[in-house]
Formats: sequence, C-alpha cells, structure tokens
Amino acid sequence: MIAITRPTLLLNEKQCKINIQRMADKAKRLNVQLVPHFKTHQSSEIGEWFKAHGIENITVSSVKMAEFFARSGWSNITVAFPFNMHEIPAVNRMLKQNVKLTLFVVNTEVIDRLNEELEAPVNLFIEMDAGYGRSGVSTKDITKVKELAALIEAGSMTSLYGLYCHPGNTYHANSVEEIKNIWVGVIQEMLAVKTALDPDGASLKIRVGDTPGCTLVEEMEGVDEIGPGNFVFYDLVMNYLDVCTESDIAVAMACPVVAKNEGRNEIIIHGGAVHFSKDHLFDENEERFFGEVVVLEEEGWSPILGGIKLVSLSQEHGVLRATPEVFEAIEVGDILGVLPIHSCLTANLMKSYTTLNGQEIKHLESF
Repeated sequence: MIAITRPTLLLNEKQCKINIQRMADKAKRLNVQLVPHFKTHQSSEIGEWFKAHGIENITVSSVKMAEFFARSGWSNITVAFPFNMHEIPAVNRMLKQNVKLTLFVVNTEVIDRLNEELEAPVNLFIEMDAGYGRSGVSTKDITKVKELAALIEAGSMTSLYGLYCHPGNTYHANSVEEIKNIWVGVIQEMLAVKTALDPDGASLKIRVGDTPGCTLVEEMEGVDEIGPGNFVFYDLVMNYLDVCTESDIAVAMACPVVAKNEGRNEIIIHGGAVHFSKDHLFDENEERFFGEVVVLEEEGWSPILGGIKLVSLSQEHGVLRATPEVFEAIEVGDILGVLPIHSCLTANLMKSYTTLNGQEIKHLESF
C-alpha cells in the first residue's frame, strides 16, 4: 500500500472502470442513451474513462462544472439544476465556444430572461417532480407544463428538448422492489405529460436520472435517456439499499489513527466532517454512524469489519467505537480505511483522488 500521511481519498481505478462498463452495457441492452452525471467524480481524467464506451454527452450539476468540462473538451453538456438566470453571461461564453448546452427550467421568469439575453440558442428540459418533492413542476400540473412548453417554443433562443425527472425518493426506499415500483410510477407519469404535450410522441425526450433506479430497473420502455452519477463510485447508502455490493464501492477514505481512549473503547482518527460530510445511516440498533471500517490492502481493501464503526464527526476528528477485541488490534499510527456514506459529498470535500498505485487524480475544485 502507498504511504499515507493524512486523510486521503483512495480510488480503486479498476472497480471504477467496471462500474462504468456495467452501466454503459446496461444502457445499450435496454436501448437508452447514457448521459452520465459527472457531479460525483468531477474529474476530467475520470471523465475520459467514459469515452471508451462512446459517451459524448454528459450531465453536470452547475454552470461552473459545465465550464470546467467544456475546457476539458466536452461539447454537449446538460446542466441538471433549475437554471439560475444570473449565469446567463457564463452560458453565453460557452455558446460562443460552440458548446451545446441543455438547461433546466421550472418557471416562466427564467425562460423570458433566456430569450432576452442569450446570444445563441439552447435546448431546455422542463424538470418534472413525480413525487420526490424537491424541485420541478408537478407531473399533475399539466396546465403549468403546457404554459412553459408554449413559452419555450415561442422563444427565439429556446427549444424544448424534453422532460427530466430525478426520482430521488428511491434513496429513501425500504426495498429493491420499492425502488422498481417508484420507477414504474415515474415512467407512467412522465409518459402522460409527454402525451399531453406531444400526442404523436415523436419529438420530446424523457430522461430519468438516479443511481438506484438506473442500476436496478430492467424495464425502461418509454425512457429515452438515463443520467445517473453516483454509480461511478457507489457508497454505503447504495450498499444499504442493496443497489450495490460492498465490492462495488470504488472509493475509501484512508485515515491515520491519532489516539485511543481505553475507557470508552474509542479510537480517534484524522478524518472528520470536512472530509466525509455529516451524512449518516442508522445501524440495526437505530444508532447513527458515519462510515464503515475496512483494512487497506495492496489491491484495494477488505470487506467491512465487524465490531467497529465511525460514530461521531467534528471538523477534523472522527471517533470510532469498537469492541474490546477490535480496539486492542488497532494501534496509534495505523492507517484505517473508511467507506463513505455518500461518495459524492466526500469526493467534493476531498478535491482529489489517489489511486492504489499512488497516482493523484485531480477534481475540478483543485484547479
């Protein structure tokens, strides 16, 4: 194992590429276009790994991220976030560089501003809410959708590309079957909206993007495109949902052990909220935890260890609670691996990856 001196986000490049391959193969098998969401890895180098599978169009979560990947050579980018009208100048700069952009809209104000201030045309998705309850126009509000669609089509700088839905409620499902059922409902509602807008069903695209559904669902009739992101690394949330196995998780935090407290069977690591975020899960006893511990190895890491969990985080500190046997086996100075609850947030906080052979891969926030 490479030398670790401080909290380091390790990347198993081989497993990451396997995850990409599986999703690309699935998209081809189900005859949908994979437009992967790069918000999870945010890396130009990892982005290149997708090109081996014929990926030309990508999704990002901000205009800033779109600018980064445009500089990295991507020329067809969807910004999957309700568009912020204050970033029209940045969009205009990318359009001048022949970047093809697709933006999200959910209200008339933004559509009006785009048509007033854009210097070249863009495609628009109407973001739909089919039950998640975050952003998007309700799939039940056909009147509002028709109003937005008409305004888009009347504009000189906007064209309606399709309907997008992120069924994030799959992340709160209690079973694989529930995830699949959520998708059945989402597809039905999206198709109903599409039919209301376009009875012939010829022109509008339907894109759905969430890793649980895109990984598990095998019936996608009516869906044209999928846009998952987390699948590139997966994480403990995906494992606890039975979306992936432990061995599919492609990132782990390497954290030095800095102290032990024998009275509490607690181990202090250098690895806190600024490294992991404060996302958490609950164990079988309904106790909150922030990560699972693994043993770092030359080719990756071990299965999750029993008898120890990351139970508390402050800014730089992480507290592991262990059984007496596990506590005794760990020494100050050891480097422990911790699988993250939410790999997207951990990656965003760490801003770079170190592969198992010691290569550093930078993240857009490190440039």
